Amino acid sequence: MGNTGLYETLPSIIKSIGQRHFYDQVVYAIKTLDPISNIKVLSYSKTDHPIFLGDHSISDIDKIYCESAYLLDPVYNVIYDKKQTELVTLDSLVSDDFCHSTYYDTFYQRLGWPNETNIVIDTNDDKKICIVYSTKDNKVFQPIVEEALITYIDSIKAAILTHENIGSQRQKNHVIEHDQHSNRHYQLDTDSLTKREKEIVDLILEGLSSVSIAEKCFISEGTVKNHRKNIYRKLKIKSQAELFRNFIQ
Repeated sequence: MGNTGLYETLPSIIKSIGQRHFYDQVVYAIKTLDPISNIKVLSYSKTDHPIFLGDHSISDIDKIYCESAYLLDPVYNVIYDKKQTELVTLDSLVSDDFCHSTYYDTFYQRLGWPNETNIVIDTNDDKKICIVYSTKDNKVFQPIVEEALITYIDSIKAAILTHENIGSQRQKNHVIEHDQHSNRHYQLDTDSLTKREKEIVDLILEGLSSVSIAEKCFISEGTVKNHRKNIYRKLKIKSQAELFRNFIQ
């Protein structure tokens, strides 16, 4: 039997496609399933660190995951497997000694989740969107959640793919805009910056605010501010004005 709360939130998911708060709406909709105790949405890439999606601040434990712990995550190690299923549970991947693993000691026990299920969605050859959630009691509630989700998961997946396609098209347009500025003379060494940080720098140089950058990159304003701090630290500068002085000649 379908879940009424989830059914009623589907129009809101569709309406938010292409908007900054889209993934917040996805999370809100799935959380109407009462047994779910925790839920997050991540974007994985073969060439970059994972990114938490949604307009919310990133916790310290989430930062640890994105910086390094994800490399030890059993789920991360299988999501690019061609035989991987759409629904991946942590229990199905780990052995009885998981509680003695490095991943558990350094990260998972600090997360405090009793279990974990990932809904894995392919967007292209490189990128994967994972809706990861835990339930109050895995053995009791997990089958209930799966039964409730199965009716609507195709609709949610279609909304996510549409949202991501819109984002990809915006990024292509963004690349064309940046090609027009390829003759810039940079006075600072940007080799230490990540691909995302370089993208943020270019958007700052276009005069965009943190709010506008967040909308273009489909990340939260708090994440943009964290990127700014890391950029300034790596480039050994202290302000946006100093960034402009050194980059634009």
